[in-house]
Amino acid sequence: MKKVFSVLSEKYKPIKWNEVIGQKDIILILKKAIQENRLSKVLFFFGPEGVGKNTCARILSNELNSFSELQYYSLNRFEINGFLNNSLEHIYKIINQSRFIPKLGKYNTFIINNIHMFSQCFLNFFIRFIEEKHPHVLFIVCGTEEKKIPKLILSRCQVFEFKKISTKEIFLHLKMISEKENIEVENEALLILSKHVKGSISKAIYLFDRLILYKNSEKKISKEFLIQKLGIIDVKYYFKIVDYLLDKKIHKIFILLDKILQDKVNSYDLIIGLTKHFRNLFLYKNYETISILKLKKEIIFSYISQSKKISYFFLMNALSICLRLKKEYEKFNQSYRLTIEIYIIQLAYLFDNKKNENSFLIEEEKKNENSFLIEEEKKNENFSDFKKDEQIQCLQKNWINFLHKFSGKINPIPLYFLKNEIKFQIEKNKIFFVFPYKLGNFSFLLIQTHFFSLFQILNADN
Repeated sequence: MKKVFSVLSEKYKPIKWNEVIGQKDIILILKKAIQENRLSKVLFFFGPEGVGKNTCARILSNELNSFSELQYYSLNRFEINGFLNNSLEHIYKIINQSRFIPKLGKYNTFIINNIHMFSQCFLNFFIRFIEEKHPHVLFIVCGTEEKKIPKLILSRCQVFEFKKISTKEIFLHLKMISEKENIEVENEALLILSKHVKGSISKAIYLFDRLILYKNSEKKISKEFLIQKLGIIDVKYYFKIVDYLLDKKIHKIFILLDKILQDKVNSYDLIIGLTKHFRNLFLYKNYETISILKLKKEIIFSYISQSKKISYFFLMNALSICLRLKKEYEKFNQSYRLTIEIYIIQLAYLFDNKKNENSFLIEEEKKNENSFLIEEEKKNENFSDFKKDEQIQCLQKNWINFLHKFSGKINPIPLYFLKNEIKFQIEKNKIFFVFPYKLGNFSFLLIQTHFFSLFQILNADN
């Protein structure tokens, strides 16, 4: 079983620049710095975990020494990690040995992780060693945050910021591995995994290893299998929690919470997910922010539908409660379940105690968002008998009613534009549609033709 892990972690470990996933800008700058002899002897690679900092440091060491054969890959390279608490005597010995020019290659390279965890005594010694300026010694400090590096060291560094790996790049890399290793896996499962690791390629490969180990009886790694084994929360649970809050069914939230936690879901992921859900609801209340979120069509409809039931005011309060929950969990996570339940009660109180006020706020928002809507047009009057303003109001109201009938067949993003951006003008007894450039190549002509046909029938009946 251990062989599976070693295959994926070692077999696909990058040893050349073109094998590194992402970080094209960093690699380009490093190559140029080497060519133009502009590379500092003290480098600082910082960025999120698992994005290739140590990998690039090792490849850089190899490139500078012009080692083309794999057997020399780790030669002249010393790796020190403050987290491992290596004895200072051992570290001093390694550093003193590096003062000598290497017999093979040009550079002795130090790759240092978690430097902030070393003692001040070691840091002082390290700074003095840097200031000696040995031309054959290169220092590469790797860290997740710039502020964790002592200022005296940072001031001597050439800084390189590593970015998160994109979901697409992670997905394609995992897809390549699965095809080469003949591992059957659903594309949707790979996509969920690629999003779940939040830009960390090393975490993606590690979790993929675990899934393969779990996959004994399963012929293929499915979406459901992945969600269950990795403890990923399905977005449908967040919709249920909010629905229960709106319906004042807090007991059902506690039952659902128990089910979620029994599935070995990470409670911190649950908190982050719920906070993100309220944020998404906030964004989906305005058509201009819908495009920020890239989700499936059916999920977009669910967010739009649920967001209409909650006012901006209460979404802001819900977000505030979730953020307080996150901070408290991070500070005291021993009794995480009780902490979550207490804040769920606060959310329930927010929705229950202010329900009437919430309804009022939603109505006010509807008035603001749909200010162009008017009261029902006068009965028993022909369209031509209306004043110009009344004609436009009549068209606008019929337009909204018309769109409601076809809302299930129109993509939600253009639908929002159609509802809120389309205007009417009447000039010389001719009706004009005024629509925004944002609709782009959207097939608007067909909808327009159907609307006028329906409108003529309705007015013929009057």
